[in-house]
Amino acid sequence: MIRANQGRIKPTWVALLVIATFIWSFSTANVFAARVIEAEGSAYINNGAQNLAKENAIKNAMKQALLQTKAHINSTSTTSSSVLIIDSARINTSGTVEDVKVLDEWVKNEIFYVRIQAHIPDVKESTAPKASPYRKKIAAIQFDVLHRNQIYDLKDIEFELPRELLRRLDNTGDYVTFDATQYLVSSKHPGMIFDDPAAYKTLGDATGAQFILSGQIRDMQVIDGFFSDKRQLEIEIYIHDALSGARIARHRFSETVANASYLKPGETLSLNVGVNKSVYGNVLNRVLDSQIGLIAADLLHIPFSATVIQVKGQQVYFDAGSSSLINSGDVLTAYRLEPDALLSNNKRYLGIIETPVASLSVQQVQPQFSIGKLEIDNSKLMPGDVVRFGQ
Repeated sequence: MIRANQGRIKPTWVALLVIATFIWSFSTANVFAARVIEAEGSAYINNGAQNLAKENAIKNAMKQALLQTKAHINSTSTTSSSVLIIDSARINTSGTVEDVKVLDEWVKNEIFYVRIQAHIPDVKESTAPKASPYRKKIAAIQFDVLHRNQIYDLKDIEFELPRELLRRLDNTGDYVTFDATQYLVSSKHPGMIFDDPAAYKTLGDATGAQFILSGQIRDMQVIDGFFSDKRQLEIEIYIHDALSGARIARHRFSETVANASYLKPGETLSLNVGVNKSVYGNVLNRVLDSQIGLIAADLLHIPFSATVIQVKGQQVYFDAGSSSLINSGDVLTAYRLEPDALLSNNKRYLGIIETPVASLSVQQVQPQFSIGKLEIDNSKLMPGDVVRFGQ
């Protein structure tokens, strides 16, 4: 009898446990699906425009509500003379504020204040390193070839390699890419001098990119063998900051590819994934994948920047828009650039001095440009200065 009763009671307890777990999970999901937050926001009343000030104060309060959750804000601060003066902030598109209710509103000293209540849905945060919330602009130029007699069988390889890198960078969704392979910076030929900062600043002006990707095809010779040939594969890539012309990174890839020779008629490298490749093409594809990973790592922690193209009072036009994931309401930092480069004691070029001058709130976004408003009207920004997220 005891065994029979135990046999009947055991599944009953299991069933009750399952039901209790389901009820707890359901109630927990509802409790933690969203948090109710109260927050205050404020905005200056310009020229008596109280309705606009109220709208801006509500937006400010929504940002404060998100900040309280620690969940969906990317922000940085810049200091000057030990005094905090400038902030950059960007609310991720994954962060949402729902059911906003204005609990109170008042005006004091030409400032409109509101207190709101809002629901903030919980989103599980990732512990992975966070990339910039914006898509950085990168242009690739034609690769320099050190020994042209080694690539007679690789038609237009100096153009195809940078274009393939751009295609793979574009596929990541993290960059806005520009094909600038009509330009060449060469170590041998007259024109733009290899690794000269002025050359990359010129390319930055021409392309509007934040970074310039260049490279050298150093060695692709075939080594005759008794049983099979070998072919060298040595490529170097470089990343330069287009604003200052300074080199950010340099990576060399060198490998001897067994059973590889000059391509036969009709045979191609087939750089696109999913196409039958030669032995040499297989290795080259692997090298390209490695290059993409290194480029992403090099640029991960460099702040997003864009160039000021026009200034009208407190309104600033800059050359990044929705294609770079700029959103209305984002706050960036405006920097004024010194006209002369900083040189070392031995006249070596070091870079451009930048001075943070004001926070800029984005008001209008177009595909290729945005318009922001400076918090102060005496910043003296000029075309060619920059706006940044981060520091």
